[in-house]
Amino acid sequence: MLRKIYLLLFILLLFNNQIVASARVVQGQVIDMHSKKGIPGVEIILGDEGTISDLSGYFQLVSTSMDTLTIRCMGYETLQIRPDKLGDIIVLKSRILEGQSIHVAANRVIPGITPVAYSSLVPEDIKSRYTVEDVPMILSSEAGVHAYSESGNGTGYSYVSIRGFDQSRIAVMLDNVPLNDNESHQVYWVDHGDILSSAEEVEIQRGVGSSLYGASAFGGSINIHTGIKSDHEELNIGVLKGSYNTEKYRLAYKSGSRLGENLSLSLRGSLLNSDGYRVDSRSEQASVSLAVEHRDEGMTNQFRGIIGKEFSVLQWDGVSKEFLDDTELRRQKMSWTVPFTDDFLQQIYSLNTRILINKHSTVRNVVYLVKGSGYYQVQKYGQDAFSYNLDINNQFPDSVEQVLTTDLQRRKWITNNYYGITPIWTQEGRKWRSDIGLELRKYTGNHYGEVFNLSDSSLASTLPKNFQYYTYTGQKSLATVFSHFLFRITPTFTTSLDLRAQYINWELNQADIGHAPGVDLSAKWQFFNPRFGLRYAFSDGLSVFAGIGTASKEPADAQIIEADNVWSQPRSAETEKVIDTELGMNYYFGRSQININFYRIEYQNELLSDIYDFQDGGFTLESAGLTLHQGLEFDLKTRISNSLDIALNGSIAEHRFTVEGEKGNALPNVPNVLANAHLNYRYEETFETAFSVKYVGKQFIDNANTQDYSIPAYVLTDIYCQYQFSDLSFTLKLNNALDIHYATFGYEYYGGYYWPGATRNYSLGINYSF
Repeated sequence: MLRKIYLLLFILLLFNNQIVASARVVQGQVIDMHSKKGIPGVEIILGDEGTISDLSGYFQLVSTSMDTLTIRCMGYETLQIRPDKLGDIIVLKSRILEGQSIHVAANRVIPGITPVAYSSLVPEDIKSRYTVEDVPMILSSEAGVHAYSESGNGTGYSYVSIRGFDQSRIAVMLDNVPLNDNESHQVYWVDHGDILSSAEEVEIQRGVGSSLYGASAFGGSINIHTGIKSDHEELNIGVLKGSYNTEKYRLAYKSGSRLGENLSLSLRGSLLNSDGYRVDSRSEQASVSLAVEHRDEGMTNQFRGIIGKEFSVLQWDGVSKEFLDDTELRRQKMSWTVPFTDDFLQQIYSLNTRILINKHSTVRNVVYLVKGSGYYQVQKYGQDAFSYNLDINNQFPDSVEQVLTTDLQRRKWITNNYYGITPIWTQEGRKWRSDIGLELRKYTGNHYGEVFNLSDSSLASTLPKNFQYYTYTGQKSLATVFSHFLFRITPTFTTSLDLRAQYINWELNQADIGHAPGVDLSAKWQFFNPRFGLRYAFSDGLSVFAGIGTASKEPADAQIIEADNVWSQPRSAETEKVIDTELGMNYYFGRSQININFYRIEYQNELLSDIYDFQDGGFTLESAGLTLHQGLEFDLKTRISNSLDIALNGSIAEHRFTVEGEKGNALPNVPNVLANAHLNYRYEETFETAFSVKYVGKQFIDNANTQDYSIPAYVLTDIYCQYQFSDLSFTLKLNNALDIHYATFGYEYYGGYYWPGATRNYSLGINYSF
């Protein structure tokens, strides 16, 4: 009997072992094809067994089934695959034109579909590259982007270019609010201190792109999206200290679910100060932001209020070439120049609304108001009374006024505001999508100049307090109608068509003060800009795209008249236009992606500036007639392991004149070669380090391409480290770790003059979250 029991137990044990042996463990990580980030909440089903991925996209499933594995997640294409064909990494592709991609705004790239060369910075990228620098300095880590600052260390007034196009030819938006100045088309990043600490994503489109409204995107567009909703309630306090008396204080709060599942609150206050690398290049920036998001069934409303205040001391002049080689002298200003001070307050209020009509139709709208007020001031020496209308009693003839000189303090004021509304209706079918929208905008800018503290007492005694020697008002109304269509001809072939019509009405009214001509000017412009593109997918990971489009832009006010100058007379100014041709390839495989694209942009009436007055930062504007921007851009990203990421990007291009005179010469201050390498290493959740290497090619500073004045190529290396200890984190950033001497910008003025970049410098930060 006992023998039979042993035999039965042996048979049962053998049978059980056979069951266990036939069971298999299926495990891996599910990631997004484009972002390479883990996707949480993915359903993994095998036979009658199932599980979901964790917050990082990892899963593990034990099953005896031999069925096909099903992996599905809302917003992604369902994947069915045999378990024995499954790797450690499972890549899911966004579901496009199937009723799930409608959440993507019309002016943003739809990954895998939109035929546009682009890249994006996500919070992980920003964290390892940003400390106190202005936005342009961080954007320069991407392909085809170049940046420099007047201060030398990236604080205060900074400038960005894409494909050789300066930032007045780049469409910049903050949460769908256009930031380009309506008169000069410039972007003043110093007004938006610490905005990157709130950024959820920064999308950079190169070329005409898919920006359908706002300022025309010639060289590209920059879209900064700030986040509101958070998974957890959090209060963050940050303090940073660094070289050149640089410091930053930050307090931020996110409500998580404290206010309920449908309401989120985000608050931030920041103070940034830096003396700058160069003498007289100090900047003081303060910003406060409040954001509220309310979610209801079928509707989301996001209100944002951002107030930025800055005070800067400006260095608008360079140093001679001899100064560049001297560690101390390269920081100085020239002895005959004086710094400017700049004081400005800007307020941005916006309401972004999304209404889901049904699963195939969405209406979006943004309403915004932008207000600004401030001045820039400088001490002037030996100024003639004629130019400042100082003879208010008309006691001197013009010939005497022109030689009657005095020292004085000059302050130029501007108070402006613009408001607008941009509704967009999106419809989507199984094989098509359309975005039809309208933007209406109204701008008003009031300008006036004051002089005081005159050294000539006879002139000073006749002037009233707060004497205004000029005043004028500029107004601009814009109406833009745009449409964007996507068609999936076959499962692998998609085409797009963009149509954009814009009407602009401009007026300038100058008061008749003294010798000012007192002109009343007006102009109207009408533009129609089409764009066509196509994309073909050879497989889920490999696709090619091509596109051709145009963009047009009205002249800046200063091209027509310098209304703060009594000597300036109205002049005709040509509109600018580009024809942009794109050809590219995107390849995604495993944890890696490669993007390569070629572009050719023909630019009619490109505007170039030439500095002619050190003391006033004055410059002339001249049209280059016809120029050519063309080149090859690449972007490679790979995740070697869960701890190590490597990214390489760059561009090899030419930016040159194509008309007689300078034909074939390179455009000034535009490097033809740019390259970046980034390495990020993470050890569990306690330590992270990043190494960034930037190569900037040779630049000429004059139209004649004089070799003796050129700026040599340079290489910069930055190192970032972060250590997390419970709720405390410590960060160290070392910029220009190899202590390279270099210049970022130059101009020819009786010899070459240059803006030097900072030598080795550091910042150390402490953050506490609870």
